[in-house]
Amino acid sequence: MARAQIRQVFVSVAAAVALATCPSCSTEKGQAVGGDAAAATPSSPATSSATDDSSGGLQDIVACDLLTPAERKQILENLKVIKQGPIGGSSDSCYQQAGNRPEGPVTIAVTIWPELLVENYVTGSSDKVADGEVAGRPAKQVTNSAGTCIVTFAVERGRVDVTVMTKSVKKACDIANRVTEIVASKVPEPTT
Repeated sequence: MARAQIRQVFVSVAAAVALATCPSCSTEKGQAVGGDAAAATPSSPATSSATDDSSGGLQDIVACDLLTPAERKQILENLKVIKQGPIGGSSDSCYQQAGNRPEGPVTIAVTIWPELLVENYVTGSSDKVADGEVAGRPAKQVTNSAGTCIVTFAVERGRVDVTVMTKSVKKACDIANRVTEIVASKVPEPTT
């Protein structure tokens, strides 16, 4: 448990560093936790084994494959992958950015945590948390005053975090909810 919390703190620190470099971030009230996966564009799962007895199915998912180029374009024009690979104990992550926008840059991160649960999400002291569901799965939406919206939802024996950073929390949550709907349709259901 302590190891998982250390990993989460590492990721929180990394997010804080990323946010510190975003001088144009502002505050607005967040939105409800992401919506109905039925509204997402259907496509095949990003893993070959979603029913494996180990967490291998989730560990085999490539985060950048969870959004196709066409889906990226539907979310934001000029959304490009800027960084990918495991970070702080995750099995994979994918950072995408649409920069040079009149309303400021937008950064989206999808991170796969095969060994951490939604209830293990560690929040900062100024974070606002809303419990809810994403496509019938346990979820939390976490917002902060720096223009970040995170939707973390249950998958297989772990969770997926969708993080969006932009000028306004409302815009970040709108984007996070759209990304979450697509991603949730492509990852394994939570196991009991």
